[in-house]
Amino acid sequence: MRNLHIATGVGLLLFVATMIGGPVGMSRAQAGDGGVTLASLAGNFASRGSGSFTLYYNESFTEAVDCASALHQEMHFKVTSVAHGTRDAAGNACGVTDVSSTLTGTAVEIYAAKFPTRMHVRRTNVSTTTSFDSTTRSGTASFRQYREKSCSGAGFDSTDAVLAATGTQSFMASDSGSRIETILTSISYVPSSFSIAGRAR
Repeated sequence: MRNLHIATGVGLLLFVATMIGGPVGMSRAQAGDGGVTLASLAGNFASRGSGSFTLYYNESFTEAVDCASALHQEMHFKVTSVAHGTRDAAGNACGVTDVSSTLTGTAVEIYAAKFPTRMHVRRTNVSTTTSFDSTTRSGTASFRQYREKSCSGAGFDSTDAVLAATGTQSFMASDSGSRIETILTSISYVPSSFSIAGRAR
């Protein structure tokens, strides 16, 4: 896998199974000290997100390269996403995210002949909570992103699944646990999960 530079903001759901928004038919039992427990965050969530990212290609646009490469072409995108997913009492989650990416700035004029100005992808995102503080209602999680697979509640069958990315994220619960805001802190893409000749897969 190759690391690609990602510029993120609050609520960025770039191919990530982060669940932001109100729960669907869930009760929110709080811990005795007024904190929120992982178990109280379990349930079905709908989410929306936005952000930006930059992809780096070699000069001939034949492959993605590391952002530290001396010679590269930069493509800047704005991202919006909609997702539905499920969290369990242990902090595991699985969700399906639809993401729209739009070329921005000078990239529209320079790269429109080689790449679509707008791309749509669907990813299945599986995350595991790695730390959680019920007092601050904040935590961290690792995630794996797959192509063309579905969830079984918060569970996921990875048999024959095509891995698209792995990464980490931080999150914070608010509104007594009915809202979870997430920031993507790192992501590594599998280059073969992207097509170079103008098609998003």
